[in-house]
Amino acid sequence: MKRHDRHSRRQILAGGAVAAVAMTGPLGACALGGDGGGGGSAPAAGPLKPGTKVTLADSNSPDVHAIYERHFRTFEQKHPGVTLELVSTQGQNHLEKVTTAMAAGTPYDVFRLSPSDTPPFADRGQLRAIDDLVRRDRYDTSDFFEKCIGQYHWKGKSYALPRGFGNQDIYYNVAVLDAAGIKRPPYDWNSREWTVDNFLEATTKIARLSGTTQVWGWSQGRGLRQWAPWVWIFGGDILDKDSTKCILDQQPAVDGLQFLQDLMYKHRLMPPPSVNLNITNSIGNGQLGMGMGIPSNLRNYRAIQGLDFDVAPMPRKATRLTSGGGVAWHMAAGTTDVSAAWELQKLLASKEVQLDECQDGTTAPPRKSVLRSPCFVDRSQPPKGIDVFVQAPEFVHPDPQAVGWTEIEAEINKGLAGLWDGSKTARQVVQEIVPQVDRILKANAR
Repeated sequence: MKRHDRHSRRQILAGGAVAAVAMTGPLGACALGGDGGGGGSAPAAGPLKPGTKVTLADSNSPDVHAIYERHFRTFEQKHPGVTLELVSTQGQNHLEKVTTAMAAGTPYDVFRLSPSDTPPFADRGQLRAIDDLVRRDRYDTSDFFEKCIGQYHWKGKSYALPRGFGNQDIYYNVAVLDAAGIKRPPYDWNSREWTVDNFLEATTKIARLSGTTQVWGWSQGRGLRQWAPWVWIFGGDILDKDSTKCILDQQPAVDGLQFLQDLMYKHRLMPPPSVNLNITNSIGNGQLGMGMGIPSNLRNYRAIQGLDFDVAPMPRKATRLTSGGGVAWHMAAGTTDVSAAWELQKLLASKEVQLDECQDGTTAPPRKSVLRSPCFVDRSQPPKGIDVFVQAPEFVHPDPQAVGWTEIEAEINKGLAGLWDGSKTARQVVQEIVPQVDRILKANAR
């Protein structure tokens, strides 16, 4: 198998699979029911042709690529004359590389996209739907979390097989919570306990531990998947159910954003952006009691010597939800060998590859069987609440889906700057954001 990390300008511009079983579950029954797009009906099943080369474009780390390379070599041994080529886009603009190759008429056969990338790529006819291939091979999708694979459906068609399905959860320093006299949060996402009020009380008690050194109650990032859970927890949303209008100006969404700002400037429990705080290290040294994180952060916390940490669900108010998404493997509409590209998609999404990625600890498995396996549920190591991660996928609110989402998210981030620096209230911020988002949605409506 060949791997290329560097390419000439000419190269840049030119650019065992999982066993199929009877398709079961709700996705097999209805979600994968449309005709394939970007390639017509599925070609007849049969052996792959010798001399076939299939390319994968991916921005993962060398450690992850080493996993793929091992499986690629095994695949090539089973399919003599077939070559799998890995093109690393790490440290580069991955989407730009993918679209440049498409524009040159020599697309990468398979590549990773996030859920928000699927609608615009599909709408431009750049992706091949996989419904007909799933039906042809009777490929079983039931092991994937329904919310996970459902993120890659657009206008009645399915476009991808998932690589990961991360989610935002709470990590905390057990000693800090004990010192503050805080009752440990429950592990069960369905619990009626651990409300937003409980969360506020807990973070307040943690901050009271401050002496010569500031102790913060809570910290998190400022990206979509960090702030959006508060909108959903308070009962709001970003777009309406048809993705035709921004509804961040509705009161529940405003309340969620205002609560987040108040944690920084009213209650002073969360460091503002001007304070450069590494969440993992600060939980490790006791400067931070609780922080938002994803399952793949586990190995970083486990690496801190002497740290007793645990995890908890996000708090509830109107509901209890979190964010998540991961990425998935998509096929180019212009691939020259649909069956070979489909075999590569299945290989990357196979249980065997995902078990190896699970052992590496770089992603949260999108397969139920892998997430619940000993490779992830290792009860010999902290946290005690590992089942928080196992249950979390059922409480993920998917990212918004809309053509033009990249532009929309840029406008939202620009508007939220006033929320983060405290210069504007949540109400003032959304009054500026909503008209801009509605303008983009209208421009992309068909």
